[in-house]
Amino acid sequence: MDALYLSMILFSLLFLFFVVRSIRKSTFSLEYSLMWLAVALIMVVFAVFPSIPESLSKVLGFETMSNFLLVMAVLFSLLQLISSTKQITKQSNEIKKLIQEVSILKEKSEEKERNQ
Repeated sequence: MDALYLSMILFSLLFLFFVVRSIRKSTFSLEYSLMWLAVALIMVVFAVFPSIPESLSKVLGFETMSNFLLVMAVLFSLLQLISSTKQITKQSNEIKKLIQEVSILKEKSEEKERNQ
C-alpha cells in the first residue's frame, strides 16, 4: 500500500469521525446530518475501493479520475450553496414577517396604553 492510499483512508475515516461527533453533539439538523454522513461514507468507500471512482470516471467519459472527483466536488458544492441560499431566504422572510407582527403588536399596545 502506498502513502497516498493510506492517507486517503486516514483522511476519510477522520472526516467520518468528525461528522459522527458533530451529529452526536446535535451540531447539524437531521437533514444535514444525513447528507454529511452520506458524504463521509462515500469518501470512506472511495478511499478503500479506489476502483469504484475510477470505473465511474471511465463510464462517464472523464479523462482522469481526478477530473471526475473535482467535477463531483464542484457539483456538490453548488448544490450545497443553492440549498443554503434557499434556507437563508426562507429564514429572512420569516424574520421580516415576525418583525412586522411585533411592530403591529407594539403599536396596538402603545395605543391601548394611551387610551387608558
